Amino acid sequence: MAFKVTENHRSALRDDGIVKLPGLVDSTLLDDLKACFEWSIGHPGPIAEGKSEGENILFVDNANPAARPMYEKMVASAPFGRVAAELWGSQYVGYYAEEVFWKKGKTEKTFWHQDTVYAPWRGEHWCNFWIPLCEMTAEQAIRVVRGSHQGIMYDGTTFNPEDPTEPIWGDAGNFPRLPDIEAEVEADSDAWDIVGFDVEPGDVLVIHPHCLHAGGATDDTLPERRNIALRFFGDKSYYSGHLPDVPGPYENAPIPAAAGGHLKDGDLYRPANALQANLSV
Repeated sequence: MAFKVTENHRSALRDDGIVKLPGLVDSTLLDDLKACFEWSIGHPGPIAEGKSEGENILFVDNANPAARPMYEKMVASAPFGRVAAELWGSQYVGYYAEEVFWKKGKTEKTFWHQDTVYAPWRGEHWCNFWIPLCEMTAEQAIRVVRGSHQGIMYDGTTFNPEDPTEPIWGDAGNFPRLPDIEAEVEADSDAWDIVGFDVEPGDVLVIHPHCLHAGGATDDTLPERRNIALRFFGDKSYYSGHLPDVPGPYENAPIPAAAGGHLKDGDLYRPANALQANLSV
């Protein structure tokens, strides 16, 4: 039976910036996702970070060009594009890229941040399908500041353990420094309105990437943490020139546009050769 998107799902994503879709992933698709994960771990891309061997593992890979045909094939037969279209009310859903997260042993939390300050795009119709490959509590999975997708764009973090708010752009950018959300919540549990969900394989969390969000750690209560995030964009998605014109954490080369030339600030986000993801049955 096809997963049914409800008005409650739509309003949660629209208002909170996060929604849980229990049981969206069936057993066959889950096997495909696990196979993609294992391939990604074994074939790191050019911007992979961390290590995939040893006692304490923290590995992240993002938009590996060699992995794209495999992920596109999986996405083309999955319900993700249809579900994104129904969540947004969008005629078009494009597939952007994958991100793979693997933690094992004793690892730290992923610091609070927004994806949009690292990438040249903006708009209402962006989402990450955050897909757990093991059971996790809300604290161990991913949490967001409720409604923050509608608010300030903060500077990014360098993910420096000595300073979780150390800015990635600094004086080159025009962004306020990240608040130390973790420290503020430790001092006052009501300092920020944080929301998350317990998850198990088969569930999907859909979040807007402009949400302030943070990922969980691994320890004796969760010795291994595995998940894939798949990013999609829709009718109200735009190329944005907000990134400083200086070297950054990722190569943001000019993007060829479907209409010819290259995408410019304010253009509808339609890269050449993008996969339309909402054509599957």
